[in-house]
Amino acid sequence: MGGLLLAVFATTAAGGHGSPSAAGGAVGPAPTVKAWTATLIDRRTGLVLWSKGSSRRLPPASCTKIMTALVVLEHVKKLGLYATVPAIPLPQEVGVALRPGDRITIQQALRALMVRSANDAALTLASYVSGSEKLFVKLMNARAAALKLKDTHFVNCRGRPVPHQYSCAADLAELGRVAMRDARFRDLVRIKHTVIRYPPDHAVPIKNHNRLLDYAWGDGIKAGATDVSGMVLVGSGKPGLVPLIVVTMHEPNRDQEVTDAVALFTWGSAQYARRTIVNVGDPVASLPLDDGGGVMLSARTKLVTVVRAAASVTIVVSAPASLPTRPAIGAVVGTATYVADGLHLGTVDLVAAAPAASSPAAR
Repeated sequence: MGGLLLAVFATTAAGGHGSPSAAGGAVGPAPTVKAWTATLIDRRTGLVLWSKGSSRRLPPASCTKIMTALVVLEHVKKLGLYATVPAIPLPQEVGVALRPGDRITIQQALRALMVRSANDAALTLASYVSGSEKLFVKLMNARAAALKLKDTHFVNCRGRPVPHQYSCAADLAELGRVAMRDARFRDLVRIKHTVIRYPPDHAVPIKNHNRLLDYAWGDGIKAGATDVSGMVLVGSGKPGLVPLIVVTMHEPNRDQEVTDAVALFTWGSAQYARRTIVNVGDPVASLPLDDGGGVMLSARTKLVTVVRAAASVTIVVSAPASLPTRPAIGAVVGTATYVADGLHLGTVDLVAAAPAASSPAAR
């Protein structure tokens, strides 16, 4: 038997076996959005499906707090621990009425941060993790650098617009994608309304301004707004077959923000369809026999998965370079792995079928 054969060849999702679903048909042009800059990505892979000036640096407003929450979650494992409210400028215009010396659990402070966008909670969390907002911001910028967010820089943990505090749609989308990998973060950002409780008997009702949560398919992440930044949204949802993230920056109002975001989610979802990548018995490759001739390798099982209609599907065949004798029909000889947009679609066994004179992998 010869060495290992690693054959790599590509096809397209549209050219695969099986019939495309309605979602995989012709997709119209992307919607026109009012935001100064925006982007749409596949949350699983980070693939950019659409963008509008997505590297333009703008104030991120309270979407800054996505990084604040991420850094806290990466540094604090026990969310039931109490933090003491530090000496902070009062009153905080957006907050949950925390006062210096109050005690609140990390969990409750995170909920106040991500649902109410509470600045007093942000400062409390920063002080708990690093001792001060200034030191905490160093952690935020280090994390941004680690994530290769080249157009992001923080000066505060609250999103207050000041010189040199900026981000862009592309960076916020990637930040949101990374944060959504944490189940604790996902639990925080899907909350529509709750009550923040802290000793001795404070109970502050709060409501989320992310209007994507009004949709059954919406699951976060964060909305923000200032006079300087306009409306800013990092939104996550799954209206179709795959989870997506939309970012819009400097929208004129919340109504326009949600209109643009929903339009992008709808359009992006139409890019994907459930397809049969390979059927049982489909020929995939062929191998030469040492004594002449060849043997065809076919798929042992069917592979059906979700794939972008325009994606190029790469097939990696792993099998011996040659065989000494003809194997029995149905004997497993190797595998075929299918990949698209950097995502592993699946692997099927390859079995000996009938003699073949040439390999389809070489065409």
